[in-house]
Amino acid sequence: MIWLLCLLNQSWIGLFLVLFCTVHVWRLNNSRLFMLSIVCFILSNGYFFLTVPYRHDVFINEDKETWTVLPDTLQVDGDFVKAKAKKNHRRYFLRYKLTSKEEKEALLSVNHPLVITSSQEKVSAQSKRNLNGFDYSNYLFSQQVVGIYQLKDIVEVKEKSLSIIHPIELISSFRASSYQSINQTFLPYTSFYMTSLLLGINDGENREVWNKLSLSHLFALSGLHVTFLVMMIRSVLLRAGITKEATSIIECLFLLLFVGLSGYSVGVIRASLQHIIKKSSTHYQWYLSSLDCWSVTLFIHTFLFPTVLLTIGGVLSYYLSFLIIFIQPIISIYKKYQQTIFFQLLLTFFSLPLICYYFFEFNILSGLFSLLFTPILFQVLLPLLVISFIMLAFLPNFIIISIESIVRMIHLFAIWCQKWTMFQVTTGTFSKVLLILIIIGQFGCLIYWEKVKKISAKQVSFILLSPFMILSIKYINPFGIIAFVDVGQGDAIFIQLPFYQGNYLIDTGGSLSFEQEAWKQKINSKRNADYTLLPFLKSKGISKLDALFITHAHEDHFGDMDRLSEEVTIKQIITTPGAYEQENFQRKLEKMNVSSVHPVTQKNQLTLSNLQFDVLSPLGVGDGQNNDSLVLKVTIHQKAFLLMGDLEKEGELRLMDQYKQDDLKADCIKVGHHGSKTSSYHDFIEKVDPNQAIILVGENNRFKHPSPETLDTLTNHHITIFRTDEDGMIYQKWLPFKKEMLKMKSIK
Repeated sequence: MIWLLCLLNQSWIGLFLVLFCTVHVWRLNNSRLFMLSIVCFILSNGYFFLTVPYRHDVFINEDKETWTVLPDTLQVDGDFVKAKAKKNHRRYFLRYKLTSKEEKEALLSVNHPLVITSSQEKVSAQSKRNLNGFDYSNYLFSQQVVGIYQLKDIVEVKEKSLSIIHPIELISSFRASSYQSINQTFLPYTSFYMTSLLLGINDGENREVWNKLSLSHLFALSGLHVTFLVMMIRSVLLRAGITKEATSIIECLFLLLFVGLSGYSVGVIRASLQHIIKKSSTHYQWYLSSLDCWSVTLFIHTFLFPTVLLTIGGVLSYYLSFLIIFIQPIISIYKKYQQTIFFQLLLTFFSLPLICYYFFEFNILSGLFSLLFTPILFQVLLPLLVISFIMLAFLPNFIIISIESIVRMIHLFAIWCQKWTMFQVTTGTFSKVLLILIIIGQFGCLIYWEKVKKISAKQVSFILLSPFMILSIKYINPFGIIAFVDVGQGDAIFIQLPFYQGNYLIDTGGSLSFEQEAWKQKINSKRNADYTLLPFLKSKGISKLDALFITHAHEDHFGDMDRLSEEVTIKQIITTPGAYEQENFQRKLEKMNVSSVHPVTQKNQLTLSNLQFDVLSPLGVGDGQNNDSLVLKVTIHQKAFLLMGDLEKEGELRLMDQYKQDDLKADCIKVGHHGSKTSSYHDFIEKVDPNQAIILVGENNRFKHPSPETLDTLTNHHITIFRTDEDGMIYQKWLPFKKEMLKMKSIK
């Protein structure tokens, strides 16, 4: 399996592990094991290379194509639709913009496969645009999706009749119907938990609560709830007088159906397949150990879906299930209540290094929360939801309201726990080598515990404190960074000093809002910052900003500051007097818990953590618009950066009148107003005389920024141009013991 991963995603660590495993199997001198390994290797590699063509897109006629779309993959949000489709044994993502409210209502009621004939155009998958950001192209690769297409003119839409010879379509139709029935029958909280635990549909802000508690593994991510479902079914069948053999067969049949019902979630496939193999081993006397069953599950799963271990869900699900197998024999010598405590704590603390690696944060109390919420979710909530789902058509209204009250109470309790933000720790990113070393250290402690039947205080301390070792990485990081974050059509500039001595943000980005009809408005509550700025800040270990500068009162510069304040503590906001007085700015401030706001003008010179910010504009109290922008000059390691906000020609002329050339001269200029032709007056650029120019601008933006005139001005002055729409994030690092900064880099 490691060899297959190396074929998909080459790495020296993978090649080393392949070599290690090969030598290990050879040295065991077990000819049966060696031959079995060779057979599995040949089978998996043969299948892998045979299916290579199906992992690549083929030419599609741009005039007209026919797609088959399963109903449970249709996602409608406002006037935007996306769906999964299969064609020529290949997987595709489809997008479509709805043209009418009636069309939307028709799609929302679809519960049969659709055959769509349309014209379309290929859409390029976004690669990573910020450091440690989400890479959509890699995500598509891990899901074995070969292409994205935007449907343009739909010629015909037909519902496909269901047939027993197409069981996947039958299950998809039942899943879509169930989803619609749940949402129509039950109230919001019940709907969320029922669709999440039973149908594997867990999008939405309610899921964020469990992520914040570091308990996302309690949902379909690990497949943990499958175990509780099987236990429930087994208990009912045995009490009804069904034989153990018949019960085992019913369990396996149920799990095969549940895999489809849950949307083929990685965790559910793993848990179901592992249970079926274990039952088969018992029935046919294969004498497979729990670890053998886990290994065979991984082999079959990876054989059919080679990229499973390239997904976060796949890694966490298999890692957590391996931990369970490893931990259970060690704690079996203890009393029942001690086993429960040890199991939950060990499972939580062993999973934290991986959770920190992928999500950059964890909750200190996650072990306690796991002990608390596991029985609540799986011994109270899950049986209640299963019974409610079965009795869906017969439940009176007062019962539905009562169920909602219970579920709501559980969710509000989780929110109350999540609000203990002092226990939320942001670790930032760290290397795979450190991750592997911590995991090896943790398992070393467990192996010693297993051998001597006891564990020392030092080993307990290491297991419990190893996640906190990751937290210290940001404090010993000697690199400082200035990063021009790609937030689309907006500005966000981040400065972090070496050894985590200071963190500053200049603007937050944000989307300009436009009036839309009610049916076109998106329900998805995620903001632009959730996909761009916040993941980057968390990857840098940011839980607190020493200062947030807002250049002026336009939404594309400060629109996401309220969302930012929900995730990051902001010690102070520094802005212009004109921006501070604007109504839209004040509305944002009302939503935030920031007590210190400092309006500044050119008279101010700010020194924060030995970093000097010279305020060049505004000259006084203005209107908070473009020409009232906060213009900052900051010098880092003898390199001067001039940050222009959205200042236009009028403001540039005022700066030229107000300051001498030495005051304006800079090595790098962040070009004003996203490269618009209204900014970057050629005389001003000549006076600043920069070597580098950075344009923060959105890809394919509606304003057609940057303008050819601005690009010509910069080119004529022989200035190196960086653009976020073409280069992604642009950043430059430095070390405190080197005189000059390192080379300017970009993501692309």
